[in-house]
Amino acid sequence: MAKIPPHLDKGWYMFFVSLYLHIYWVLGATMGNLFGTVLPFNLKGVEFSMTALFLVIFAENWLKEKSHESSLLGLGIALVFLLIIGKEYFLIPTLIGIWLILTMRITKLETKLESLK
Repeated sequence: MAKIPPHLDKGWYMFFVSLYLHIYWVLGATMGNLFGTVLPFNLKGVEFSMTALFLVIFAENWLKEKSHESSLLGLGIALVFLLIIGKEYFLIPTLIGIWLILTMRITKLETKLESLK
């Protein structure tokens, strides 16, 4: 999570960041819909850059975390579904599995996070 300057209200800060991201997403999706068929775009190499982006985001979060429980949970569930289902269809079951386990353990995770602060 971003470090919010102390002179700013956390609630309003989060509201405006969320609002900005939503507007950015809607405008980007609209522009993609309107101009996507007109503009030629070569997607060669995007797979690599998306994988690299994921790894950088994961590494950044790993370094910031005090407890790696949720990161290890995500990696473990992804690996299990990858081995069971295969690479074509593992993403949706992985996301559902992570969501279910984190939802069932939310009170324990919140308590653990509070104790780490």
